[in-house]
Amino acid sequence: MTQHWHAYAYTGRAYLDGQVRKGDAPSNYPPFLVEDWLRRSPQHVETTFTDIEDAVTWLGKALAQYPPLDADSFPVAQRLEYARERLMEESGKDVVWNWYPPGQECVSRALIACPRPKRHQYADDSPPACPSPAQ
Repeated sequence: MTQHWHAYAYTGRAYLDGQVRKGDAPSNYPPFLVEDWLRRSPQHVETTFTDIEDAVTWLGKALAQYPPLDADSFPVAQRLEYARERLMEESGKDVVWNWYPPGQECVSRALIACPRPKRHQYADDSPPACPSPAQ
């Protein structure tokens, strides 16, 4: 299976950890564990990328639509370069960002690497299956 990234998005109110654990957050709210994005229903996948530049462009559009409050201290161009470098490092690298634009919303964008490597060499903890197995 070719290395690819599933894109996930959430924009809305923020929830406390206890609310998330009790199930009070919507089903597309960011999970506690990064790989748990892949355990979500495939309908939560916004799109899938095999090209790093396309994935970074997707992040850039979100940052343009919802400019981060801290963009002066951590410029958007620098964030996008970080994402590009991270995705190019090696297979299995994710980019998961949460930020606040002006207003009360929480913005989350995640590029989750698939297929995922096994986390522990000796444990029987198979990574989640690909939500789009045609990749």
